[in-house]
Amino acid sequence: MAKRRPVNNFKVRSFKEKIVILCEGLTEKNYFNAMKEDLGLPKTIAVNVIDCKGDVTDILKNAKKDGFEKIFVVFDHDNFPKRGDVFKLASQKDAVVIFSSICFETWYLLHFKNSTKAFISEAELEKELKKCTGMESYEKNNFKHYSILKDKTAIAKSNAEKTRLTVIKNNDGVEVFNLNPFTNVDELVVYLENQKQ
Repeated sequence: MAKRRPVNNFKVRSFKEKIVILCEGLTEKNYFNAMKEDLGLPKTIAVNVIDCKGDVTDILKNAKKDGFEKIFVVFDHDNFPKRGDVFKLASQKDAVVIFSSICFETWYLLHFKNSTKAFISEAELEKELKKCTGMESYEKNNFKHYSILKDKTAIAKSNAEKTRLTVIKNNDGVEVFNLNPFTNVDELVVYLENQKQ
């Protein structure tokens, strides 16, 4: 006797979380939008620009109201005096802070080398970045950064983790938002890679 085949032959869909990435500036927004497109990530992932230097309370409240299950706040040190407040508020709102010190370009530099050098300004770090192959004509907010760097993402993730561990170990008791250098952009990158359909 032949086995009966099930009448309903359909694929089981897995639903992804509704995620928002709140970026302090265009550099970060352009990078994550390019990554989202490259990885073919679902439309349930939104990338928006916010002003972290202002009061982010309403922005985080609205993100929850809009039904986002996971919120990432991406911002830089940039010698902004109230960065500790952003960490505190994000923690209260169950948002994940993705922080770079002294600026987002710390993440870019780690694609080329493991560096524990503390930069005093964004301009100083950008000058160092321009010494790297392919980044000689670096300009902020360029849409092409992701495509230039994506083949080196594995190196950057490894370097970011090593740098973070070294800097934390050498600065025992110092709050994350006062560390320099520091970045945990790699954690968001890994998270997004895992959201591929």
